Amino acid sequence: MQNKYGALAAMVYHADKPVGRSFGDVEFYLERLEGVGGPVLEPAVGNGRFLIPLLEAGHTVYGFDASSHMLDICKQEISIRNLADNVSMQRFDDFCYSEKFSAAVIPAGSIQLITSPDECLMFLKRLKGCLSSSGKVIIDTDSLACMVDPGPETRMWNLGDEILTLTESRVRTSYLHQTTVSLLKYEHWRSGQLVSSEMDVFMLRFWGVFEFQSLLIQAGFKNISVTLDYGTPFLRESGDAASGNVITFEALV
Repeated sequence: MQNKYGALAAMVYHADKPVGRSFGDVEFYLERLEGVGGPVLEPAVGNGRFLIPLLEAGHTVYGFDASSHMLDICKQEISIRNLADNVSMQRFDDFCYSEKFSAAVIPAGSIQLITSPDECLMFLKRLKGCLSSSGKVIIDTDSLACMVDPGPETRMWNLGDEILTLTESRVRTSYLHQTTVSLLKYEHWRSGQLVSSEMDVFMLRFWGVFEFQSLLIQAGFKNISVTLDYGTPFLRESGDAASGNVITFEALV
């Protein structure tokens, strides 16, 4: 199953997560990238929410995304700011660069869009091959606690005489495979009239801390550290993972 991010989905995403909006990740990642002088790669760059602050901080950043609609927004936002446009349309399973990167960053749980463990391992190996011998990777995942079904939810964004809505309903949760499937309904309204709508089936894969650490090791990474909610180091001997909604893995080549 492939999450598509069509035109209306990209519009809603951009309204909800505009360029520069931080969940604590922008500041955390910039701190972890201090001293990194070489280029940085961001897979699943989306609308540029995260990439553009890195560019504005002086980093050379490349990014890719499988959604042409997301990339259109990203490129427009980059152009408005007269920044270097190094984003392209590529996929997790076939991206390719001639450059060697000093770091790769995957915030906001984007790696969970890869729902097959085998495909995720292949992606991590491909990612490692793009990094320099002293390179690092920083990756966010959501806690397994986020698999609990929150029930149907409708959200709204008021844009003058236009309104965007997103209704999300969980249709399947597999604790065995650690995946969730949700039905997303996007609607665009203008002056009380429905302009357009989209439906998307959205699937995510969740990871346990030790499970994802093992995956990084299988991919060839080393010196793995784990941080909870961009602030608290994870201690293997404690039960801290239960108190962290966002789990950040950092590893070296």
